[in-house]
Amino acid sequence: MGQNILEQAEICSRNEQENLVAVQISEERATEFLRGSESEKDNAVWNTAWLEEKKAFLRETGNHFLLAVWGEHEEKCLLFLSDTKRVRPLEFLDYLIPDFGLIRGDVFCASVRVSSVILKLQMEEHGIGHTIDYLMEKAESYFRDCVWIDAAEYGRDHAEEIRRMEYYRKKRVAWAYVKTIDMVPAGKKLWLRSLENESGLEVTAAPDTYIMIGCKGEVYDIRQKKFDASYEMTQEPLDMFEQMMDFWPELQTLPEQEFLSIDEYAHLCYPKKGAGIYACRLEKRTKIFPAGEGHEYFLGRPGDYMAVRSDDLTDIYVIRGDIFEQTYELQE
Repeated sequence: MGQNILEQAEICSRNEQENLVAVQISEERATEFLRGSESEKDNAVWNTAWLEEKKAFLRETGNHFLLAVWGEHEEKCLLFLSDTKRVRPLEFLDYLIPDFGLIRGDVFCASVRVSSVILKLQMEEHGIGHTIDYLMEKAESYFRDCVWIDAAEYGRDHAEEIRRMEYYRKKRVAWAYVKTIDMVPAGKKLWLRSLENESGLEVTAAPDTYIMIGCKGEVYDIRQKKFDASYEMTQEPLDMFEQMMDFWPELQTLPEQEFLSIDEYAHLCYPKKGAGIYACRLEKRTKIFPAGEGHEYFLGRPGDYMAVRSDDLTDIYVIRGDIFEQTYELQE
């Protein structure tokens, strides 16, 4: 089905600038398209062979993204495929269908079922009569109305602008850390589902690679050199009930997908009085791609903060607004 879905589509639309193709297909074609995938069982987990076949189809047709739509009566089904980590399918569908669909998926593929009535109301608000036209307009907005920042280039080209930002230091509140090799042997891959990224973050265990856990449950990986410069290590264990986090991160081994209890290995640490960060409040939706290969992007929304380490202007990331206000204070 992957090879001829474009020819067999009822409606086909392309955005050549972003290498995105959207198709409206029949229920029969959708069943054929999904054949061989685990999503036939409605658990939205796509096996490797099925996914690689679809990604090969994207490459052969000169596209990076495929949006497929089907369903006629009570609900519409959307499936989005991406062959690049520059666009996470879960985040993309959440932008297209915000707040009224249950989105499931992973780093390369996601799907959502949405009420046809609700979707029609959204289309009428925009004065659009066809589903594909509406979704393509939303897709174009996704790329057009977002600030895309490459951290390595931005830190190099905007150094003076960064240094004019307000300067903040972390408050003396507890964070937690986990040494990855305390959980698994060096070289083992770990998958981490975080507050900021439900698609998951892949981390390779190493002696110098730690996982940080913030006060709300936000998590990220950090190298030992930066950890030692920024935090005072303790052996006090993390108590997940005392911390009262909004979100408890999930950690699995790859490829086995065995769950690990991260709290069993975590200890508290406290910010040092050393280097702080430059930060500014975001006014627009912003994606920040960290320096170095293999890292997921940070997604910031209006009200969140873009943060830049003062000792490394290419180390740029996003801090959620409520977390920033709870954990940072302005340096006078």
